[in-house]
Amino acid sequence: MFRRRPIPAIVSECFRCVLLAAALFLGVIPAQGRAMPALPLRCNAPAWLKSSIQGSMSAVWRELQGSRLSRQAAVEALALVGSRLFPGFKVSLVNQKFVSMEPPHRWNWRLSLQMPEGSARLPEPCSTWIKNDIERALPSLREIVENVPPEALRWSAESFQSQIDKIIDEYIPGWRCSVRVHAEDLNVLLDLKLYLQPPLLLAFSPETLSASLPQLLTDRMSDKTLEYLSPLTGLPLSWISFHLAEMERWLEEKQLQNKWLKMLRASSVNDIAVKPITKVTTRIESTTYSFRGWFSVHAGGPARLEAGLHLGRYFPLGPKIPAEAYAEIVMGLEHWHVDGRAGLRFSPLEFMWLGLEGSTEDSSPLWYRVWLGRNRPGLYGWLRYSDDDDLEAAVGYRLNRYVAFELYYDNRQDDRISLRAFSNL
Repeated sequence: MFRRRPIPAIVSECFRCVLLAAALFLGVIPAQGRAMPALPLRCNAPAWLKSSIQGSMSAVWRELQGSRLSRQAAVEALALVGSRLFPGFKVSLVNQKFVSMEPPHRWNWRLSLQMPEGSARLPEPCSTWIKNDIERALPSLREIVENVPPEALRWSAESFQSQIDKIIDEYIPGWRCSVRVHAEDLNVLLDLKLYLQPPLLLAFSPETLSASLPQLLTDRMSDKTLEYLSPLTGLPLSWISFHLAEMERWLEEKQLQNKWLKMLRASSVNDIAVKPITKVTTRIESTTYSFRGWFSVHAGGPARLEAGLHLGRYFPLGPKIPAEAYAEIVMGLEHWHVDGRAGLRFSPLEFMWLGLEGSTEDSSPLWYRVWLGRNRPGLYGWLRYSDDDDLEAAVGYRLNRYVAFELYYDNRQDDRISLRAFSNL
């Protein structure tokens, strides 16, 4: 018959505490909220790792305080638990009063944070933005591994990954990092590689608006805008939003490289709504000249076809009151009759222009004009009135930047009211 030997109390207590600390560290059971006895522990580790160690060791110490062990034996048990639960740290007793945990060596950590796949296709300066993001993130990444034994990353992998994700979210949002650690003697390489985090940008939908430039030119600018932005498809929406202001400035510079926009002294303002299908609204206006063409057809009376060309020169009439000197040519395409107009107009309100113009029309040489509406889809109206009581007016609805329909009135015609389809060129 074998004789059962009693297990020393300190060993059984240590075994129980190891299981308890492991459960707490892994989050299997929650830590209790009662008052914590003073923890006899000194831990030399970064804050993120130190808090995890102290949380588990504090739970162990609470249990040991409630046991029948003496304080000295409880401190010894705490040291034993620490050495079993946290390999990589040197655990020692100091004067039998407290436990010291510190790395046994000082490792030489090196970091490698690789550019994501596909970054080579990014245009400048977009590739520079992500390089700068990486450079800003590196000091914080070095800080979290400083004075950390490589072995410690095995049992703190989840907390370590959480710290990396937090830094990446701050400096390079929209990305995540895969982590690999290579250790050789006291030299350790932390190899990080960025990969995409959804949601991603799937496509761009550009639209270019202008009240001073021809539609053919704005359509060309929409095509160029899509060409400039297309390399950015597939990137994280969070990263695009992070660099949105820089992206809008870069896009403006690219657009204004167009020789026609340079000649017309145009300005560009972009509004980018970051979504999986990103709407890019560009407003391009000449600060000096206006140049537009149009074509119209009347229905509801004798059919009439007309085409027109507008040339203008802007100047300030006062603070925040723009004005324009303009000339127009209106051509009747049926009998090739041409009328010329020249005038001055100013805008006292954003949606209103008032003007005076001379005309070569047979009916009246001098006309007063009013324009109401904005250069966007919706209702608008205009009116011409002469000293001879001639009246020409219309109320219209602009469907898009190409087509509008007008209810047209002209008291000089036999059929005074007609429906006019109007197209910008």
